[in-house]
Amino acid sequence: MPTTQEILQFHFSPTTFQQSAQKIIPINLASLNDHRIDKLQKIIEEVGAASFSFSGDNLIPQVFRKFKNSINTNFDRRELRTLSYSLNYSEQNLSIIFHNENELKYALTLLDTNWRDSFLVGLIDCFLRNWETKYTKSLEQIEQFILNKLENYSGNRGTLISLKNNKRYFNKKNGDLVLGDTIAKLNKSIQEATKILGVPESWWTYNYFSKVIVTYYERNKSNISAEIDNLNEVIIKHNNSITNKRLISKIIIQVNKPDFTTLQDQIKKIAFAQIGDPNNISNWNIFDNATEIERKEITQARNILNEWITKQFINVFFKVCINDDRRKKFWLRFVSKISSFKVYGPLHTQNILKRDERVAEYVESRFEIVTSKRDVSAFILFMGDYMLIEFSNEGYAFYAYKITSPYRPSLDFKLNSVDDLRNASMPMAIQSDNYYDYFNDEGRLTHRDGNQIWETKFYSWMNKKVLGGTVMKTNSPIEVSAKESIAKNSNEQWETSSNYWSTRELPGYTYSKKKDAWYKNKL
Repeated sequence: MPTTQEILQFHFSPTTFQQSAQKIIPINLASLNDHRIDKLQKIIEEVGAASFSFSGDNLIPQVFRKFKNSINTNFDRRELRTLSYSLNYSEQNLSIIFHNENELKYALTLLDTNWRDSFLVGLIDCFLRNWETKYTKSLEQIEQFILNKLENYSGNRGTLISLKNNKRYFNKKNGDLVLGDTIAKLNKSIQEATKILGVPESWWTYNYFSKVIVTYYERNKSNISAEIDNLNEVIIKHNNSITNKRLISKIIIQVNKPDFTTLQDQIKKIAFAQIGDPNNISNWNIFDNATEIERKEITQARNILNEWITKQFINVFFKVCINDDRRKKFWLRFVSKISSFKVYGPLHTQNILKRDERVAEYVESRFEIVTSKRDVSAFILFMGDYMLIEFSNEGYAFYAYKITSPYRPSLDFKLNSVDDLRNASMPMAIQSDNYYDYFNDEGRLTHRDGNQIWETKFYSWMNKKVLGGTVMKTNSPIEVSAKESIAKNSNEQWETSSNYWSTRELPGYTYSKKKDAWYKNKL
């Protein structure tokens, strides 16, 4: 009996037929279709972007002057739209309209009387540009005007509907913080902020986005190692010095922990590129309207960055220029107390330091070339009221000058040699007799061990004169003899030939008195 296929004369495989159906549209036609869909999407985006375009930039000066010169002058519709974009404009001796509360009020009244929805874009542009202005009364005026217009909008323009739906982000109280928080919670990239807000990407540089970025960072800071490259791209694109200080200061403070040692070098490079060398305090000036917390964070971050750089320089200088591990370890104890430093030496030494990638980018601003070609360098450390100098020559003594001292060498002129920083007439910083050590305010100290290791003498003098008697907490305590006789003075302070203490006893020791002498015993 014949089959159905034979009767119908279907001489083909059903499977082959099914596969052929899937390929009914040629590949080249499918590609063309995808291309046209992409083109259509771009047209849609351009139509949306057109809502923000303004072709009357050349009219702004004319409309601005007309507004300034004639209060009762009539404006046509085109001039009014131009006026909405003119609120930030100024020329010659004519001030910005936005900065004058009364002028802004009159401008908004003109716009309101002849209202067109297209005026909103220029007003929002002005609003977001001036988000952090000191002219708070003007900002409040324009905020309320915009929010009222968005609330009452009932049209069908997609752009304005989007802005209306996002009006919570235009609340001056915390709108920017809410947007940053929302982006983080949605697990979106911070670079989508303008898209989510519904404004052109070109507005990314506006002040409004400063705290949007910072809030996004705060919500994602636990993942800073993965986020740092993205955040760096963001602030480069944002191009705002205030945001750079806000964000980078927070990041520096966060990563100032042993867990982030490997990340610190990258943060240093970002800070140098986006803010500048912390050695130049003008780079790190506090910006206007900074909160007390922001002031503290910027100052703290600058000090931390200086500390990182100083630590790197000490490691490199005492290894490369001196190869003295003991001196390196000693000065690393004080790195948090060093406010700034300078290296003096021949061109040859500068070139050596520049070849070390750990400090290469910091050398130029911190190294002064001397005329002499002798291979001797000086590391000048500024701590408190003192200028302290270590030399690369093992036979040279350490020098300590008070900043106000007449003996302090001047650094205002080019030095012929690092020997210009030495003064053989200076007394020893510590002078001793059979019973006591006497501490001079300034002087010399050698790196020779005697009854005590030289570090103990240095620490004793530093703690009393430079640090004002504050007991230093270090991870590598200075070794001293197991038992030492200590004289007690009338100020309840301890002095010894090997160290100096405040009335607070040092951990790791017991104290006992025998007759008129005090004894410190190491546990």
